[in-house]
Amino acid sequence: MQAMPVFVVSLKTATDRRAALKSHLDDLGIRFEWFDAIRGDQLSLPYRQQVNPVGNMSPGQLGCYLSHIHIYEQIIAQALPVALILEDDAVLHPSVKNLIETGCLNLDFDYCFLGSDDCGDAGYVYYDAAKPSRLSTQHMAFPLSSGPFCLHAYCITLEGAKKRVACAYPLRRPIDHYHDLPYRPRMMTVVPMVAFVNELSAVQSMSSLNWSGLQTRARKYRWYYPLRDLLKLKFVRKLIALQRTPFPHPGQWRALESAFKVVRKSRLKNVADANWRK
Repeated sequence: MQAMPVFVVSLKTATDRRAALKSHLDDLGIRFEWFDAIRGDQLSLPYRQQVNPVGNMSPGQLGCYLSHIHIYEQIIAQALPVALILEDDAVLHPSVKNLIETGCLNLDFDYCFLGSDDCGDAGYVYYDAAKPSRLSTQHMAFPLSSGPFCLHAYCITLEGAKKRVACAYPLRRPIDHYHDLPYRPRMMTVVPMVAFVNELSAVQSMSSLNWSGLQTRARKYRWYYPLRDLLKLKFVRKLIALQRTPFPHPGQWRALESAFKVVRKSRLKNVADANWRK
C-alpha cells in the first residue's frame, strides 16, 4: 500500500519515454498516475498572452510551468498531504519505494528534491549538513540555501502547493525559478540523491531547449556531464561561490551534487550506493 501518491508529467505523444519510465517504475513496484503535459506550442496566442503578458517565456517553458501548476491544483483539490512528482526522464534508486510506501515522516517543507541540478536562478545551491531531518526510515533531508533547477523528481506538500498556486498567475519565470517569488519556499533535498536522469533526457520533450547534432548525441553518455563540469571548472566555481553566498542562516553549508548523471537502470543501484558510501 502506497502512502504517497505519485504523478508523472509526460507528453502524451512521448511514447518512448513513457514506455521506459513505466518499465522502470513497474520493476520497482511503484504505482503512479500519468499527467498529460501541456504543449506550449499548441496553446493559442491569445491565451499565451493572457497568462504570460510580458511574453518572456518560450512555448516549452509555458507548457512545463502550466503542467506542474495543474498538478498542484489537483493536489489541493484532493487535499493530499504530500505527493511525489516525476518527469518522464527520471531514474529512481530502489530505496525510493520505501519513501512512497511509508510516506514522509516530516512534512516541514514546501519542496523536497530527490535529485536536482546543483544551481538555480540565485546561483549555486548548497545544503546545510548541520540540520539533518529524517524524511523516511532510509532517507535524510537537509535545508537548501535556495531553489535548484530541475523538477524531474521532487515531493511537494499541500501547503507548498497552495503557496505556489496562490501566486502562479501571471507567469513571469519558468516553474523552477524561485528567487522572485513573493515568499521564500522551504526547500529541502535528500542527501545523497536518489533520483537521476536516463539517456532519453538528451531530448527535451517538454521544453524548447533542444540540442542538435553532436551535443545531443553526447548527452546520452554518462561521461558527458562530468566532462562538461570539469571543463567549466565547476568545482572551483562552487568553492568561490561558497565564500560569497548570503546563506539564510548559519550552518555547515556544503555544495549540492548535481543529479545530471545519465544513469541506466542496469547501473542504478551501484551508482547510487557508491554515493551513499561517500
